[in-house]
Amino acid sequence: MAFNLADMVNKRPKQVQQENTSDTVYRDVFELVPSKENFYGTDPDRLQGLKNSIQLFGVMQDVLIEDVNGEDHIISGHCRTMCCRMLVEEGHEEFRKINCKYTTVKDDTRKMFLEDGEEDHETTQLLEKLAVIQANRFREKTDWEKMKEALETEEIIKGLRELRELKGKTRDMVRETIGVSGTQMERYHAVQKKLSPEWMKEFQSAKINITVARELADLDETYQKKAMEHYEDHDGITGAEIKAFKSLQENNRDIPGQFTIEQVTGQQRPPENDTPVIPELQIERLFESLNKGERERVLKCDTRMAAYLISIRYRDVRIRNGHFNYQASKEGITFNPDSTMQYSLTWNELSEELVKRFGKKQKPVSIVSIDAPEKPQSTLAESEAVKAFCEAYPEKLKTIMRICRRCENNGEAAKAVQLEFAPGGFSAVGGGKVNYSFMSFSAGLEIEVNNEKVSMKYGRLIVEAKNLYDPLSPEFDAESKKPKTKEDEGPAKCITGQSGSGLCGAAAYCDEKYTCCSQCPDDCNSRCGWIPEKSCQSAAETPGEKQQEDHSGDLTEMVKHLRNTDKIPDAWPEDLKDIPVPTDVEIIGYLYDEERKLKEFLEIEEKEPGLPYMTILKQQLIVGGLRIIKNLVEDCQEEPEESEQPPLPEMRNNDQRKQWLREYKSWGLWYTDPHIGARYYKYDFNNGARLIAEEYDPEPRKESWWVPTEPYFLHLVGGPEPERSGGVPKWTYHSKYHKFPNSETELVEFLKEVQKNG
Repeated sequence: MAFNLADMVNKRPKQVQQENTSDTVYRDVFELVPSKENFYGTDPDRLQGLKNSIQLFGVMQDVLIEDVNGEDHIISGHCRTMCCRMLVEEGHEEFRKINCKYTTVKDDTRKMFLEDGEEDHETTQLLEKLAVIQANRFREKTDWEKMKEALETEEIIKGLRELRELKGKTRDMVRETIGVSGTQMERYHAVQKKLSPEWMKEFQSAKINITVARELADLDETYQKKAMEHYEDHDGITGAEIKAFKSLQENNRDIPGQFTIEQVTGQQRPPENDTPVIPELQIERLFESLNKGERERVLKCDTRMAAYLISIRYRDVRIRNGHFNYQASKEGITFNPDSTMQYSLTWNELSEELVKRFGKKQKPVSIVSIDAPEKPQSTLAESEAVKAFCEAYPEKLKTIMRICRRCENNGEAAKAVQLEFAPGGFSAVGGGKVNYSFMSFSAGLEIEVNNEKVSMKYGRLIVEAKNLYDPLSPEFDAESKKPKTKEDEGPAKCITGQSGSGLCGAAAYCDEKYTCCSQCPDDCNSRCGWIPEKSCQSAAETPGEKQQEDHSGDLTEMVKHLRNTDKIPDAWPEDLKDIPVPTDVEIIGYLYDEERKLKEFLEIEEKEPGLPYMTILKQQLIVGGLRIIKNLVEDCQEEPEESEQPPLPEMRNNDQRKQWLREYKSWGLWYTDPHIGARYYKYDFNNGARLIAEEYDPEPRKESWWVPTEPYFLHLVGGPEPERSGGVPKWTYHSKYHKFPNSETELVEFLKEVQKNG
């Protein structure tokens, strides 16, 4: 006779289902025998919630038991029984007796398969297993228990098919018996067959779900082991990270018969070159050398997985070839080890730096209806946008044309224009009819005309501008003096001889139509303070010798008027009495900018001669004058001025602490070493520690889109000695200034301690 298992389970008469259990009885929890066929978890750690519930409300559902040779065997309720045993062991004797019901479900199931008086031990054993599964059908289960349940049911059905005639396919019977689809069964089989014992243990303890387990099963033994190392290091693993391991596995799959270049050619490693290389440059080159999988993680801003993949490939690698100079380890990478340019990063910090420079943030997906109108496209052409820009900003047009004169091709001109207009990577003007945004060389620029925007590369700007204008046109030559008209005359010449421009500037701010303050009877705040008490000639006249003789302006009063101060340092020269005395911070900042500009001029002239002689000479004179003024400012200072440092902000996380460290320039310039071009910034903490930022000029990179930044190194000096964790200090302690800098990770720990202690 052929049996349909699903029909036997689902079409059982209701009276049989109601009569197969007895009334409630109470049994000692330590006398109940757990079923040998039970595979559902009874781990005490997972039963804490159920135990608390039982302690508060009692056992709300009877335990199903069966009398087997005078012993009470548990069919369903193993977890409830275990919780009551735990409570009794803790001293709660009221839970020793648990409410139970005897069931004859096994006997009823046997009757469906066996004839009266028929004995079949194998069939009985399979039916007992099936009875346990059915009794626990609707309990809360982990993914591992669901998998075990489905696979056990499949094996039971296969065993019954060998012993008894069953209708239908095994897969269909599994689906109809416990509700598991064929696709899910394939997932379970793959996990059972290919998942490593280490991962299976995590799966069984519910630390990973079925989705993660299935993805891990596609990895071979080697990469499952690597994934386990990643899992242990980061206390977890995601589906995206497992897919990254899959990509890495595919990329590194060996091709039979393939040899490396070293194997084919027998090359020997070239001699090492210990020349230090700028860390920023090495980081850029490192990104270019990443494989497809690593580069993809960086571009997707997956910092965590990028750090892991890079650490796997570069761990324990040492390269010193003039192009790279670094030593990698399990903890991280050190650029230029044992040199003055030594710079260390952990793998996470390196990954964060790569993502910061090269990562592309994913654009959010906006869901709109099908009938939503399309956004109208801009009708503004690139040529029209460039023309409007040039007409609105004639000075920038002149700059562009002059750059085109000295550059051999449009590419060089495009790079020079970007460096001129956006040396820091961004410069913009908004709020008018014609606005612009100049960005990095790779990002290009954006021109907005009457609320319509056009984006383009710098090369396109050069092409369109040259189509509209001739760079060799005389209008783009150096400024020439135009003959003045009566409308352009403006204020009259200064009668005192004290104006630096030679003109009367005070009268220009007067509401009355006077050309000189001498013509005005009112005494106001904008009135010139240099006018002698004697009457002066009309503003239209040219000052003569009489005016010069009548002038009795006091230089001290003049300076008071300009600078609002009562004291002029004695060391300040007489020739500079009309020039305000700048601070050392101001003059150093101006000098740094002008010296940098002069350096660029000289480099351009050396590479491509052709810059006007007067342009270079003018910049040299500016730099020379500022150097002299810097020395004069130092002579005028009786004591070094100590700039007030900003208060330490409230930093809630490590990202904010790192950002504060990177914005060291906000602390204020402390000291400059003119011999090596180093600048020092400092921050003094209340605990006696001093943090010093050491900054250098960046290495010029004219052939790269990347705008280099100033390399800097952070040194922590003094303060309390750090606490130790496992014998290892939280940060490197230096009682005095040391050439080896502190890493950003160390200083984050120091800032945590500072905030913790107030």
